[in-house]
Amino acid sequence: MELKKTESIPLHHQLTTTLRNALRDGVWNLGDAFPTDKDLMLQYGVSSTTVRRSVGQLVQEGLLDRKAGKGTFVKNKPVEETLGLLTGFFEEMASRGLSPSAELIDLRPIDVTAKELERVPELKIFNEQKLFLIEKVQKLNNEPIVYLQSYWPYEYGSRMAAFDLTEIGLYAIAAKELGLVLTNAEQTIGAGIAHKKVAQHLGVRTGFPILTMNRIGYCGEQPVELSLNSYRADRYKYKISLQQNTGRNIEGLFLS
Repeated sequence: MELKKTESIPLHHQLTTTLRNALRDGVWNLGDAFPTDKDLMLQYGVSSTTVRRSVGQLVQEGLLDRKAGKGTFVKNKPVEETLGLLTGFFEEMASRGLSPSAELIDLRPIDVTAKELERVPELKIFNEQKLFLIEKVQKLNNEPIVYLQSYWPYEYGSRMAAFDLTEIGLYAIAAKELGLVLTNAEQTIGAGIAHKKVAQHLGVRTGFPILTMNRIGYCGEQPVELSLNSYRADRYKYKISLQQNTGRNIEGLFLS
């Protein structure tokens, strides 16, 4: 992509966007040597200052890794999830040939008090006085990707807590061990910034951009899980395929 020097957008922003998109499209693989500053200067016709600012931004975003005396290398590209399939993180990553893991943060019963409902209003969907919270950080290559708070009716969550939640997905345990298969879900995706606790678990600075995904999972008409997810926006993205005139009901939600 040729940079447009006549545009009002600064060259380093244009170059950063171009290189970021190339990384996300798989132009380079994990561990590949990234072009040198000189190569980028010649390819895009920009100054060393522009190149350093752009590459420095991509290093800060976790996409590149500068190694003193060795060069710059491709570190990561965002994990992509396709919307439309009801899967958990472990199942989604395994289907792509990746090896997920998790760090368990907490397992505890939750009394659904007025104070707790004020903090997490979605809990009212269960119409239960006691729930069970599973709190963990989902990882790829031992790098934190998503901070998860997963609420279940106490009878299910307390039984799931007996299994190794660091190596097996929650949905797999629910189906194989409890005979509980999630059949459908309601999911809301948004944008936010990491507060102190989320930032600590995801290994980013406070205020770092995140994707939020809240899901209510059902077994038939019975709600069985509320999951509150915070994803690193530099490491995760959603993809959806759309078709025109399929006869499907598409509902748009506009927030003012």
